[in-house]
Amino acid sequence: MAPMKFPLSPANVKRLPIHGVIMFALAIATMPLVHACKYSVRDVAFVDLTQESYAFLTLGNAADIDGLKTRIQPIATAVFLDSNVRTAWLSVNEASKHPGFKSTKSVALIPGSFLYRDGLPLLRLVESEELLDSNTNSMWKRLEPAVSTPIRQKVAEQLLSSYAVILVVEGKDDQENARVQKAARSAADAIALLIPDMPKPVDVPPQVVVIPHDQIHTERAMLWSLEMEYEQPENPQASVLIGRGRRLGPSLASDEITSTQLQQILAVAGQDCECDLDRSWMQGPMVPLRWGPDRQQTAYNALGFDPDNPLVKAEISRILARGKNPIRVDDATGIGSELDMLLLGYSEEVIGMEATFDQPVTQSIESSENKELQVAPVHPVAESGTSNLDVDSELAANEPIPSSEAQAGTVQTRQNNSAGRPTRTILVILAGFCVLALLGGICVLFVGRNSR
Repeated sequence: MAPMKFPLSPANVKRLPIHGVIMFALAIATMPLVHACKYSVRDVAFVDLTQESYAFLTLGNAADIDGLKTRIQPIATAVFLDSNVRTAWLSVNEASKHPGFKSTKSVALIPGSFLYRDGLPLLRLVESEELLDSNTNSMWKRLEPAVSTPIRQKVAEQLLSSYAVILVVEGKDDQENARVQKAARSAADAIALLIPDMPKPVDVPPQVVVIPHDQIHTERAMLWSLEMEYEQPENPQASVLIGRGRRLGPSLASDEITSTQLQQILAVAGQDCECDLDRSWMQGPMVPLRWGPDRQQTAYNALGFDPDNPLVKAEISRILARGKNPIRVDDATGIGSELDMLLLGYSEEVIGMEATFDQPVTQSIESSENKELQVAPVHPVAESGTSNLDVDSELAANEPIPSSEAQAGTVQTRQNNSAGRPTRTILVILAGFCVLALLGGICVLFVGRNSR
């Protein structure tokens, strides 16, 4: 019997086809990407799947609508160019059929121009008598603040380069305004320590933008779109914006605004888009905003992909279509406990973190008559050197977290998050070996048959 030859002997290796070598090279090159996701939650927020989130809706009498359209349409087209606002025209007789006027019947028969988004009450931009004004500059000034203001420009520029923007709206109490701004900056500093360990780091940490109380009227369109109070609010408000001016999580007001709450919302922006995060968090409302070619190019350069590319939009659509929205947070009351479940990479290490303390940690359980005093469990991003009882008393007093404690908590969280990396690395390596083994087997069979 003739001795059997090993198919991959030195002689046979010389005859290895070139396409086999290429397959091996591609397998090795793509091995680290087997389980990697291209997009973070922040990346997804740059993709606008609707293009037209808002309508500039002009209501007029049937006999006047054509004349209004002839005079106002050119101005509206120029003002809303490169924005997420489209123009629409409606006669008084058709108003009852429009969803925007069904919920606001008090203005259904009053001509004027409004900003409309599904689910929100109409925001009047032009009064009935102002529709008769033929001055082009006057009409332009009425419409321009809907999509562009100095503060809106600042927010848009910082969103292009920074991790997120914490938008703070001042109230009438100077002391409370100072507390909220301090909480926002403390949350931004804490997240800045975590960014290097996130799936897709960003060079610029979260930024804080403040809307002074005397400028609220100018920003009424943005505040209205974020479902915030815009008619001279008494108390401060805050909202987190990412990507293309998209709101992340709910807007907060008054005592809801703490460093802990803001940290928990901010941490979501750095999560992997393939995680079990509620998809509604990735598709929060966008503010009315002008987003021209210059900003599109800047976003492309910063992200490494074109958020306006149809193929990218199709891929994002598939990502958002997956999942069953296991967790939904519709208001701020459940944000603490719900977000602990959302922040997968950070919340899984809570038990290990508590085990490092010498003092016992107990769960504070309030009676039913004291439910208003219960607070959500603190996420490890917020603090790591405080027991739950200490946290309960601190949050009940609405005190912002000292920066030193927040930094200690974030350092501990980073260590816990890094501890889980070896498991993922091992899985990626094993998957790579499986791919190599499969391709190697195919090449062996191919070479073996050619040698016969």
